[in-house]
Amino acid sequence: MHVRWNERDNKKRGTAKVGDVKNEGVENKLTMNTDIFPALYPIYHLSKLCGLFPVRFTKQANGRCEGHLNVIDVIYSLCLFGLIMSLEGLGLWRELRDGWENSTRLKNRTAVIPTASDILSVIILATIAVLGSPFRWKHEKNVLNKLAEVDEMMGIVALKKTRRYTIALTACTLPYLLITSSLDMYWWDCDSKANRKMDDKGPINFFPIYIMYTIIIILEIQYSLVTYNVGQRFVRLNKCLENILKNGKMTDHFRKDLGLAGDFKSREQPMTYVRQDPVHLRVSKTLERYPTAFERKNVANKIAQLVTVHSSLCDTVSSINNAFGLVMLAITLTCLLHLVITPYFLILEVSGGRQWLFLIVQTLWCILHVTRMLIIIQPAYFACVQAKNTAVIVSQLLSSSTNEECRKHLEVFSLQLLHQPLDFTACGLFSFDRTLITSIAGAVTTYLVILIQFQKEDHTKDDVDNILKNATQILKNASSLHNLTTMKLNI
Repeated sequence: MHVRWNERDNKKRGTAKVGDVKNEGVENKLTMNTDIFPALYPIYHLSKLCGLFPVRFTKQANGRCEGHLNVIDVIYSLCLFGLIMSLEGLGLWRELRDGWENSTRLKNRTAVIPTASDILSVIILATIAVLGSPFRWKHEKNVLNKLAEVDEMMGIVALKKTRRYTIALTACTLPYLLITSSLDMYWWDCDSKANRKMDDKGPINFFPIYIMYTIIIILEIQYSLVTYNVGQRFVRLNKCLENILKNGKMTDHFRKDLGLAGDFKSREQPMTYVRQDPVHLRVSKTLERYPTAFERKNVANKIAQLVTVHSSLCDTVSSINNAFGLVMLAITLTCLLHLVITPYFLILEVSGGRQWLFLIVQTLWCILHVTRMLIIIQPAYFACVQAKNTAVIVSQLLSSSTNEECRKHLEVFSLQLLHQPLDFTACGLFSFDRTLITSIAGAVTTYLVILIQFQKEDHTKDDVDNILKNATQILKNASSLHNLTTMKLNI
């Protein structure tokens, strides 16, 4: 199975294909444009550059595009990963070969464990992100297929809005990371020169770490875009259900969404023709009642289609969890670690009277790590909220509907909502919603208090050791003086 999108029509924008509409021998064939590739165009090429998406799309003779793994791109991803890891290994060797005391960042006992944990977590996360990209494609392909299938049934979700979201998210996060990384390197370079470090020491040895951060940010943007697209389709689903609830029948807006704008003409023409013939008055009265029955049947059919749409969206979320579950677990854990280490260093340096530039850099890193969590949590939370709104609207429709066929489909819809709840998870361990933010905030606060307490105990222990040494020295001096006095008296 391949990911397919229709070729963009240069003359007009396609409408949703929900099935062929037949009435009195008239057949309206509707075309559909499900080309979501242009909306993801910027992040697609950035992902390929970072080795996160070794996939190529080729245009077929039928005007569709097919995505498939490319051997050359897979080899490029592996080579890029090997190059980055080799450079970082070389940098760490240059940094530590003369002892950690002469290192740029590992120059004291307090900084060794936190800095080593920070670097190791980034390396592990980049490894999972790049090496896991070929294995994620199977599920990512299913996600894109399901989204295209939903678009065919409901109509195109605003591609311009999705494209703007993609560009805005990329344009805000990557330049911010670039500025923060540049200031960080500048600070450590100034610190190395001020302390007269060796020529092979300096922030250049940690430059691959900044590249790994870029790879991680782009992967998080991928996840954010996928969950954002799911949320937008739930918005369209809820609008369709709300139109049925408000009007009790298919509204003009709902027809336009589902590509049924021509139904009025198809059904009104035979009625007008019969009314113009005074002989067939009884037939006219029969056909006047026809639109109501047709309307109810049409509403029931559309509710059934919306049930299928919801099922496809739930399958999409399941594929997203399978594709990104492991890497999202690693991102959350490493982000928690960074949110503990970075404020810890910030608090220590504030009490130590460091320069203002270092404090600004550490603050920027804290903001970046908080933003990383919001990037992956907020779109998932928005989609879950829209899914809960779907359940509320369906229950309202079920309580107000009197048509037996409509109630039957709504009952099926209710059972589906009950047994297929929407939930974005990381390997099933926790869900991505706003409660995760409060949990992380509580954990960060707890660990910071513990670390600061240990730091104070270390200082207290050092003070006690100094007091004991001084007292011992005083006793030794007193003992020597006593012995000297005794010797003089004996003489």
